[in-house]
Amino acid sequence: MNKKIFVLLLFLMTVSINTFSQKLYVWCQKEQIPSPRNGFLSDEEINLIIFDGRTMTPKSKIECNSETIIKNLALTIKQTYKSAKINLLTSDNYYQKPAENTITIKIAISAYQAGFSTNLNVGIGSVGGSFSWGAMPENKWNAATGYSVKVYDYRNGAKIKKNKEIGKVESRSNNAGFKTAKNILNTTYVNANQELFFFIDECLME
Repeated sequence: MNKKIFVLLLFLMTVSINTFSQKLYVWCQKEQIPSPRNGFLSDEEINLIIFDGRTMTPKSKIECNSETIIKNLALTIKQTYKSAKINLLTSDNYYQKPAENTITIKIAISAYQAGFSTNLNVGIGSVGGSFSWGAMPENKWNAATGYSVKVYDYRNGAKIKKNKEIGKVESRSNNAGFKTAKNILNTTYVNANQELFFFIDECLME
């Protein structure tokens, strides 16, 4: 191979890798079919507050905005707890005191993005949690979904509060480009939600 061509190819490969590593990628969640908790929390009123605590880099490729991500997550929660009366409040209420004599669930999204190589850590927010994401593999697509969850059970004058940090990470070789990234991002989302629902069940079961 001509030396100049080899050097050019090497340069282009380096530029391509650097371009991937400087970006974070966000796609809308695929529809998830949860297992409904039929009859659970029947007619109980729940205030749900979802706050997006992620930090996106300027070069991020965002195909799903924060409002849509929150809306999709809230819909999945409502489909899971169909028997409850869930009120989705605005994110401004996240740092407000929970209402008396009701249930309040606060979810801070600390991660929902994919990135190539180790740059994924850049967009992971810190919302009062201490979850350790660990080292991200290099030269692979990495995706993460993370929540900081607070459940306040103030029914009947009680003052019960429980917290949980949820973090799911997937890594895969760059075999199918963005398709790979989309698939593993959705996998982390589904897995994080499953853990979220089990935690809510545990907090509110009598």
